[in-house]
Amino acid sequence: MTPALRLDFQFTPLPNTPSLRECAVVSAAGYAFFSDEKVALAFGTTCVGVAAEGRDPVAVPYFELAELSLGNHAITTTGHTYPDFGLFGGLLSGGSTNKEVTSSTTQPSAQTFISLVTHVGELHLLYTGLPPAVLRMLLAEAFTVWRQHQPDWLEKRRKSIDAYVDREGLDEQTRTALKERLFTSLVPAAPPPPPSGLFTGTAMAGDSDAPVRMGVCPSCKTTIPFFSEECPKCQALFGPDSAWQVRPL
Repeated sequence: MTPALRLDFQFTPLPNTPSLRECAVVSAAGYAFFSDEKVALAFGTTCVGVAAEGRDPVAVPYFELAELSLGNHAITTTGHTYPDFGLFGGLLSGGSTNKEVTSSTTQPSAQTFISLVTHVGELHLLYTGLPPAVLRMLLAEAFTVWRQHQPDWLEKRRKSIDAYVDREGLDEQTRTALKERLFTSLVPAAPPPPPSGLFTGTAMAGDSDAPVRMGVCPSCKTTIPFFSEECPKCQALFGPDSAWQVRPL
């Protein structure tokens, strides 16, 4: 009998990566989501959280994520007409300069198909509002963390480091330090608490009037304390099991 597998992930959001709300499920294999169902995507330090309203969020750990891709095959065409005041416009119109020229441009429509291929299945989503190129830049942190969990990518980077160290004749301490950089965390460690009696900004440490770090609720966009467990306006939850986390200001 196969033992039950339980993976517990304490969700820590990436500091500069937005959550994606209102993603429509196009298809799902291996995951309990339905076509056209709306889900939210949140990107953390160890996993991607996928949450549907009224159900427990699903964690997709980066080490199980074999493929993360953004695409859009839909093209929109826009055009405009403007007067041609050039020499040839005047000649072609009998000396007048009121000839009109129509031009058109094509560009991807403002929507992105998000595909997650994992050890256990596939999840394909449609996010409306941004084209793939823009969304790719906003998700740079998530792609960076995902790469850090890919053995093939890491092995290529290690070989590149070895080649550089050997070529430059550097010592083994430098080689080790360079390889450790491959796993540099994108989330800085929390600073230690200041000694009692010292000032922190304009208030004393431990003072009830000390400034509070603020953030934004990803659900209703209200400004709230960054470490809130619940939004006082819309009651969105931000605990360790929630796919939503307060966004830092």
